[in-house]
Amino acid sequence: MSEPQIVSLVVLLIVAGHEVTTTVLGNTLTYLLTDGRDTWHRLGADEDLAARAVDPLLRGIAISDRDVMPGFFRRAVEDVEIGGVLIEAGSVVAADTMTANLDPDVYPEDWREHPFTPLTTPHLAFGAGPHYCLGSWLGRMELELALHRLPQRLPGLRATVATRDIAWRRGLLTRSPELLPVTW
Repeated sequence: MSEPQIVSLVVLLIVAGHEVTTTVLGNTLTYLLTDGRDTWHRLGADEDLAARAVDPLLRGIAISDRDVMPGFFRRAVEDVEIGGVLIEAGSVVAADTMTANLDPDVYPEDWREHPFTPLTTPHLAFGAGPHYCLGSWLGRMELELALHRLPQRLPGLRATVATRDIAWRRGLLTRSPELLPVTW
């Protein structure tokens, strides 16, 4: 690789890593400080629970705005049949990982009811195959630390607005709260 290509790749990794981390954390906090209050309190009390909650929360809480972006677009490089449907080489498909992450045939239990239960099937929040996120280990670690340390230090933290009243920042691939008013 040339030096400009390496610099471009590093910039992409840093920007993408920052964007996704802040989006995941913002969306996760929105859930935990509104509908997931019981989970919030348990996370602060037990660091091991925070580690176990990372994957169920990543699986269940969307970072994308599904009304704007139905998934990641990919071009088929060869003819392939999926679920009885032929996708011809050159066709563009949208891979909706959020729908896949909520498929009741794959994940029969509601992630909100079992936020600390280890997954028996890997989720697709970090992608898969050659498109698997290079920074997944860092993202998991950051989320795990935040999931324990924030409720441990601020157990009374709660949102002061209902989820329906939150203004959302909508990007090309992600969405997160523009502002999350809280009190403690």
